[in-house]
Amino acid sequence: MNMPTKALTQETNQTMNLTLGFDSFINEEVSILNGLNEKRVKELMTYSKSFLDKVFPLEQGSHQDVSSYVIYYKHLLAFFPDGSKSGLAIPNQFVALSGHKSEPTSIVLKNDGFHVELIFNKNGTRGIKDIAGIDDIQVETTKAIFGASVAANDETVKTAKRWFSMIRSDDELVMDAEGNQLCRCVDVAKAFTDKDGKDYKIA
Repeated sequence: MNMPTKALTQETNQTMNLTLGFDSFINEEVSILNGLNEKRVKELMTYSKSFLDKVFPLEQGSHQDVSSYVIYYKHLLAFFPDGSKSGLAIPNQFVALSGHKSEPTSIVLKNDGFHVELIFNKNGTRGIKDIAGIDDIQVETTKAIFGASVAANDETVKTAKRWFSMIRSDDELVMDAEGNQLCRCVDVAKAFTDKDGKDYKIA
């Protein structure tokens, strides 16, 4: 028996309302998640800049307040919104860069044999929201899997240095030929220019 046209119309409207309601619910949830992700990224950026203040302190001020970084001759200078500037408390911690000295795409700092790279991209997902345009901060480490109970100097763990992102929430998973996870890191070779304009390679 065919359903009356009025009943069909009511059923169709109810289905559409349910669909639109679910779609609205999903959009609201996605919006909340995006807000949480943005909050998390901001917290990670704040923590990472606190790390820079501890390991690579400026002569004056904090990395939190820096609006741009430039290289003047062989020195790294950090500029603040009010026009003031500061060098590193330990100038030789700056070792290399990529891009142009007046507007580097990244700068490399070194402490105790390990490198830290500040990556700039004012149009990047994170850089567009950062005062200095920092899109990522990556640290060189021998730690294979962050958050694991395995010590970095465990003989069963490969101790080759790798890069770990302090900011990204989508860390690359590096696998071996058998598909086993080697590390939660950024497994790429990096090459830069040192203060004298020569190649600066980091294996």
